[in-house]
Amino acid sequence: MSIATRIAAVAPRWRSIASEVLAWTHNTLMMVGFFVVAAGLYLYAQPRALTTLEHGVSQWEAARKAALDELRALGQPQAAEAATPPAPAGAGPALTHAQLAVADWLSRRYNIAPLAMRQLVSSAWQVGRQEHLEPTLILAVMAVESSFNPYAQSAVGATGLMQVMAKIHSDKFAPYGGTDASIDPDANVRVGALVLKDAIARGGSLKAGLRMYVGASSSATEGGYATKVLSEQARLLSVAAGGHVPLNTPMTAAAPSSASPRQSRQSAA
Repeated sequence: MSIATRIAAVAPRWRSIASEVLAWTHNTLMMVGFFVVAAGLYLYAQPRALTTLEHGVSQWEAARKAALDELRALGQPQAAEAATPPAPAGAGPALTHAQLAVADWLSRRYNIAPLAMRQLVSSAWQVGRQEHLEPTLILAVMAVESSFNPYAQSAVGATGLMQVMAKIHSDKFAPYGGTDASIDPDANVRVGALVLKDAIARGGSLKAGLRMYVGASSSATEGGYATKVLSEQARLLSVAAGGHVPLNTPMTAAAPSSASPRQSRQSAA
């Protein structure tokens, strides 16, 4: 039997099936249309039924939204865990155990408010990292220069925590608003660290750099300044390492010489 003959034989059967499918689809659509029209007429005639239906749909939407929100929350538990509550007001910067020990020791030694001292210690560590200076060295310079008084001023015009000559280093204070920023603790520490770093680089050693920072021409005219700073730094390093250092330990230094080296301090830095 050829292919054409076979197709001709089954064609009537397929036509019959197609006709039945079309008839069933037509009847189904008619029934759906009938029920839609009937439901519409019923709701039109019964307003309360329409209100009840709308209320039910609203409840279903609300339940669906609540379920989706719950699923999102369950799918992202880390969001709640990662949320860090804000630090309590007045808590100060977050410090390590060693930094806290240094801040507490300096606070008691120089009678400075603990919160203020924590701010200064945090600033010293930040600036120290940026300028590649030991933070305890920066703090030791502050201790010797101003006893942590941000408004201190010398007879020759050195100001702030690190007693920087603002007029000489006006270019360094420019990013902070000018020389008036020399009494701002953060600006003074940042500029003072830059001056100290440059002095050490030019001096070739830490002691020589400290001598240049204070404006002394030689070790004989520095008045024991470098020794005083390095002694205080050694105490701070011991405190940071967990050692016990008496608060009333005197600074090791000779009395300032009559030559008053501070008159020319930082002039070449």
